[in-house]
Amino acid sequence: MTTTQFFSNNNDSNGTSNLMYLLNEHDQRYLREIKPSHIEKAFGPGADVDIPSKGYTDPEWYWTSSDGTVWGIGWRWGSTRLRGRGPTSRGNFYYDTPKPDAASEFMQFISSRLRS
Repeated sequence: MTTTQFFSNNNDSNGTSNLMYLLNEHDQRYLREIKPSHIEKAFGPGADVDIPSKGYTDPEWYWTSSDGTVWGIGWRWGSTRLRGRGPTSRGNFYYDTPKPDAASEFMQFISSRLRS
């Protein structure tokens, strides 16, 4: 069985969007409890984001998976959000949407690192 690998890449946020709808209820609840300080402790500093007029004031973290999907954790108006984009571009920052199973695997990666 192949396991996806995730590589930190805080410079790869272009074309990402809110993907919370891909997560099951359990993973959504878990993600909403995560604070920027939890991610920073496990992964180091994130990418600074300062767009208060749009609700972005906390850092964000991004990873590129071994299949080319980009995953991220960010906050808007203080609420945690799963961000990301699929590996295949359809041009002009439009990407195929990752699958729910891939989102679940990413959440397993995050939760395993936060427990360490």
